Amino acid sequence: MANMPPMQSFPEFIKYLWQRLGSMSLAIILLVVLSVASVIGTVLLQNQDQTDYLQQFGPLWYWVFRSLGLFDMYHTWWFLTILGFLMLSLTSCLWRNVPKMLKEMRSRKATVSAKALKRFNYLKQWQLSSETDTNALQESLRQRLQGWEFRLVEEGDTQYLRADKGRWNKWGYILVHSAILVILVGGWMGAQYGFRGNMAVPEGKSEKEISFLQGTETGHLTMPFEVRCNSFSIDFFPTGAPKEFRSNLTIIDGGKEVLTSDIIVNEPLYYKGVRIYQASFGDGGSDITFKLFHMDGSEAITTAKTQVYKSWIDTDTGISLKITDFKPYNVENMANPGEPKKFQDLGPAVEYEMRGPGLKAVKIKAFMNPFIDADGNNQGSFLMISLSGDKADYKPVALGLDLTNKDEWKLFHAFLRHLAALTENGKQTKEANLEAFKAAMTEVFGDNRPKGFQQMAMRTLQAVNMLPQLPWPILPMLDDFNQHYYTGLQLAQDPGMNVVWIGSALLVIGLCIMFYMPHRKLWLIIKPNDAGIQVSLAGMANRNHLVFNKDFHDLFTKMDNDFASFSS
Repeated sequence: MANMPPMQSFPEFIKYLWQRLGSMSLAIILLVVLSVASVIGTVLLQNQDQTDYLQQFGPLWYWVFRSLGLFDMYHTWWFLTILGFLMLSLTSCLWRNVPKMLKEMRSRKATVSAKALKRFNYLKQWQLSSETDTNALQESLRQRLQGWEFRLVEEGDTQYLRADKGRWNKWGYILVHSAILVILVGGWMGAQYGFRGNMAVPEGKSEKEISFLQGTETGHLTMPFEVRCNSFSIDFFPTGAPKEFRSNLTIIDGGKEVLTSDIIVNEPLYYKGVRIYQASFGDGGSDITFKLFHMDGSEAITTAKTQVYKSWIDTDTGISLKITDFKPYNVENMANPGEPKKFQDLGPAVEYEMRGPGLKAVKIKAFMNPFIDADGNNQGSFLMISLSGDKADYKPVALGLDLTNKDEWKLFHAFLRHLAALTENGKQTKEANLEAFKAAMTEVFGDNRPKGFQQMAMRTLQAVNMLPQLPWPILPMLDDFNQHYYTGLQLAQDPGMNVVWIGSALLVIGLCIMFYMPHRKLWLIIKPNDAGIQVSLAGMANRNHLVFNKDFHDLFTKMDNDFASFSS
């Protein structure tokens, strides 16, 4: 305020502030601040779970960022205030300059003073005889400049012929500034009155509430209609990545089915101003059947039925299983380090958390099928176990037995019984192992040896070393399933989107006018003097000076030939 001129009244003070608000320096500062804030909002993912932010940044920086509102920056008071000041700055700039630009485009002053003429960068003069036909001189310029606009003014004995091309060029500046203002208004409308939330709809069910993270809280909004997922389908790439997932949805409004349509990624469904996008998918509560292998030496195998996202408790042992996820396809790269990737589908797998009396909670991923190696050998059933509960800490555990074959479970226990009977003083020998296995094979299979019994023997020995190490009273393995998906939808309403599109169109038009329609001006000045007639050709352009320089000199050369013929 130190540079502010002395004010005589309050209206003058308001006028001064209005002029400063529309200054270029303030607009640049506001744009820089908005740009920096937008970069932060792009790099720092917005509206994520607060625990993710806390783990990523730690307690100190988490609270600093949270106090600044950086986790939901585009709705903070300071961001919207800066946006508002930028809109006021653009409005002030347009208010002050548009009338001047319109007046300048309409006026087309034709006269040029002698002092101003000397300052032209493009100027050429001829001295012709007094008998030269001035109308012919003017007509020569008109013929050379097809498509230009002309205005003839006579002031005293001097004639001024002005030629313009692209004189509406300043509409480009007006449209560009107006477009930015329109885009900002559209963005503000979307931030204030729009919404974007998520909805998970299991197959065969309907939902009408969306949830969204706003700042540090989770908000909920009830839609004026229901969305029902009739079916969900998905295709995969050989790598296991989703190729395309498609939902068949029905919109139910007022208890009536009003619209049924398929949606895929980037092809949303539009209803009552709300766009429904296909965003994600997951398990929608699949039916899971476990085989429970009792580890008490009884050879007992029982079953348990439950669903994903539910818990099952074994009343006998107190073991609880909390089912967290199920996937029918689990594609992994089985190539050794340094070898080309080799993807293999390991088959269906269920994830669960196991807890029980005296047991440390663990996270387990149990596969339904045994592992078949690259040579086609059955390596037996296996688990992935995480002692920390984090999926990133999964470690493979080979169980040895192929638990999809109940005979191998019987063979394992028969082998342990015969081995215990043959082992002397607790010392296990190869001869005892072989004799115990032969006796166990006869007990389970009789004289009919199964195919691949040699591999079965290796798996049984592996199980003898592995299974007793497991501290659990039961071993839950996936036996059967009935897959149910949920479709993850994102519902968005942006009342400012069409406004932004209009602003974007205006911006493109304005930029095209600015860059491809430069305003070029030429003056042909015919003025009598003592030696006859002095003819001056002057020109200027607001853009593309290299092109204008060439065009002006080409025109000068042609006019020079014309004027020479007139003089002769």
